[in-house]
Amino acid sequence: MPVEGPDLYRGDHHPQVGADILALPTAQLQRIALIRISQLTRGEVRGAALEAMARHPDLSDLRKLYFDLSQNEFRVVGGRAPQWRIVYRLRDALPGPDARMLLQVVAVGARAASEVYQLAGTRLERQSIVRAPAPQQSPSRAAAAPRRSLAEAQRLAVERLRHAQSRRR
Repeated sequence: MPVEGPDLYRGDHHPQVGADILALPTAQLQRIALIRISQLTRGEVRGAALEAMARHPDLSDLRKLYFDLSQNEFRVVGGRAPQWRIVYRLRDALPGPDARMLLQVVAVGARAASEVYQLAGTRLERQSIVRAPAPQQSPSRAAAAPRRSLAEAQRLAVERLRHAQSRRR
């Protein structure tokens, strides 16, 4: 339900969310992620609550919003879940004149192999509920991702989308 006037929530995003968005495989997905984050901040959409799961960090105080190439893909349609997630949390307002709650986007990424949930857990420094042996792998994306602001990610995503559209003409 659209809200008139200022956003329903104050946006407060993890410093690496901009890099997450730019790491999405297409300019269209980047644009859709930015639209979904904006819709969350305005209170137009709301994600589902996350549940505690074995071998995963406890993210039960967070929420997830689905998205995919079709901007209308918020939920499972025809047996296929959207492939991408925005993981966020709502926090109490900070002291001061702005009494709106904070909406903090923690991670944006793939649903596959619980990648986005592991990334969110790493960023929030949360341990897995049940520890499984850690596979040998290269440094995580959470540690290697450059810090980019959401505004910078938005600007670069728009540039990439325009470039892709101009190549089609």
